[in-house]
Amino acid sequence: MIQLNNELDDLATQRGISPYGEREIKLDSPLDSLNKLKRKGPWSDVHYAPFLHQAIADNPSEHMNKGWFWSSINCFILSNYVSMRWDSGLRKSNPGKFVKRHWLWIGAQGRLWNASARLWWLAEYAQRASEFSVHSAETLLNAMADNRELYTRTMSRGFAVRNPAVIAAIYDVVLEGNTYLYKYNNVLQLLMSLKIKADTFDVLDYEELWQIVINSLPPRYETMSLFQ
Repeated sequence: MIQLNNELDDLATQRGISPYGEREIKLDSPLDSLNKLKRKGPWSDVHYAPFLHQAIADNPSEHMNKGWFWSSINCFILSNYVSMRWDSGLRKSNPGKFVKRHWLWIGAQGRLWNASARLWWLAEYAQRASEFSVHSAETLLNAMADNRELYTRTMSRGFAVRNPAVIAAIYDVVLEGNTYLYKYNNVLQLLMSLKIKADTFDVLDYEELWQIVINSLPPRYETMSLFQ
């Protein structure tokens, strides 16, 4: 059963009944405004990720890694949103890949590419990281959406997903004005360096983690002073 919190957006007034297997799932749909999406690009994610995160807050946490859950959200509630948000060349050149990537769920990468799962996990990772970061969840969410390459590469690494403090440290560095991590190769180099040291992360405090991130960058960035 999918539960939607219906005490949200004033635009959310519609109800619908959607089939799932042999059952019918009655959905209160506070997500109707997503189907009227006008914003495109990363900043639409910033606007809608917290909205979706709150809308399905009553669902069991284990559902958030289940493909059936997110595919049903996409198909029965957010169908217009999925097509509008990801209206790219892939949709025409390879419709099969487009459907698998953004409508369905492909292994461990589902949370990064499935349209609705991606929104929810953006908000969730920002919230988790904010418990360690010097920045708010809102600020972290903006930074995550602004640099999709860094976000997708970081969240595909188990050592980062398992330790929100690592995510916080990376984005605190970025939010200090560091543009180094806006380049693909630089992101990969940082994550490869951090993976080598990942076994030590659980016993380090946050400032030590942050310093490891700084030390993994070129020397000119080591003078940053977030904690001074």
